[in-house]
Amino acid sequence: MALAGAAVADAPAPVLTGLRSWSSPTGCRVVLDFSDMVTCVMPDSGLAGALVVSVPGPPLARAAGVPDRLVVRDGAVDSVTVSSSDAGTRFRIDLHEPMRFRAFSLRSEQDKPFRIVVDVSRPGAQAAEDSSLAVIARTKKGERVRVVAVDAGHGGEDIGARGPRGVLEKTTNLAVARALAEELNRTPGIRAVLTRDGDYFIPLRERYRRAELMKADLFISIHANSSPRRGHGSGTEVYFLSLRGATDQATKDLADVENAADLVGGIPPQAEDDLVSILYDVKRASALQQSQLLAETLLDHITEERKLEVRGVKQAGFVVLKSVEFPSVLVETAFINNPVEARLLASREFQREIARELSAGVLAYLDKSHIGYAAETAGASGGAAR
Repeated sequence: MALAGAAVADAPAPVLTGLRSWSSPTGCRVVLDFSDMVTCVMPDSGLAGALVVSVPGPPLARAAGVPDRLVVRDGAVDSVTVSSSDAGTRFRIDLHEPMRFRAFSLRSEQDKPFRIVVDVSRPGAQAAEDSSLAVIARTKKGERVRVVAVDAGHGGEDIGARGPRGVLEKTTNLAVARALAEELNRTPGIRAVLTRDGDYFIPLRERYRRAELMKADLFISIHANSSPRRGHGSGTEVYFLSLRGATDQATKDLADVENAADLVGGIPPQAEDDLVSILYDVKRASALQQSQLLAETLLDHITEERKLEVRGVKQAGFVVLKSVEFPSVLVETAFINNPVEARLLASREFQREIARELSAGVLAYLDKSHIGYAAETAGASGGAAR
């Protein structure tokens, strides 16, 4: 059993402010939000058909709208029931069947409250998903298909940046990513695959691991920028990996924010020792060179009509770009804190427009880099199969 949190003398009694769940192809995440740190008793991990999280002491008050029972029924979690007694507050999480789970607490960070998180894994789901990605890798060779991994940044409780009128980065990222995948999949010889196709959390390294499993030829991560000053910031920029630090302080700050996604999702920091031995490897150098070409080509096509300011190609140490298996870029489509650009990001028309521009950039890159794609695309795209 684990003891999470600590009591704070003379502090206001904590309040249960939220009870939420996020379903994904591999499981379900249940999140309990509190106004302040709480002492709770819960199992760390295990295999069970149900588990209980207890907060001893006076019964917790609940914020308006927090239910007594959250019904999920997604094939992993059936429901979460809240009950109180003189002994404290109890959260019972009933699972669809005996499943593996992991439970932990997360301290408050910036706009995130103190949370208790329970991750439930569907039996065999991760292996099935890995297998489906491996099938893509096996079939692409015989079909002479180029695979593009399209990564929608953030997701689930990791909402990313917030824009005015409730525009959320995780939502606009997924909309643009879906539009880009749809656009690319119209081209014979190209297969675009989303790293996430729903509102759920994926750790940063898992994102490029999925691209590696499918033997992707390119990796494009979709994001929206944000300035600390409300209403400030404008334009589009494209990043590739830097091994020597960020282009400037603002770029470093942005990379720090994006890399903090794992902390929001409860993934502990990981050592970079596994990368040290390959930092100067020829494969790494080649991937960086091709990533720069991809970034430049994409930006050229994004900004052809000059609807948004051109902020250029930059470098930073984004964790999600650290695979050596393929060229990788991160596209900051627009500034979500800018009211004008937030409206654009929420617009289906703009999402489709930037998807078309990115798709054209991908095809142009494939032609420039001599990677090529299926021969039947030559007439349609003007490129030649290699």
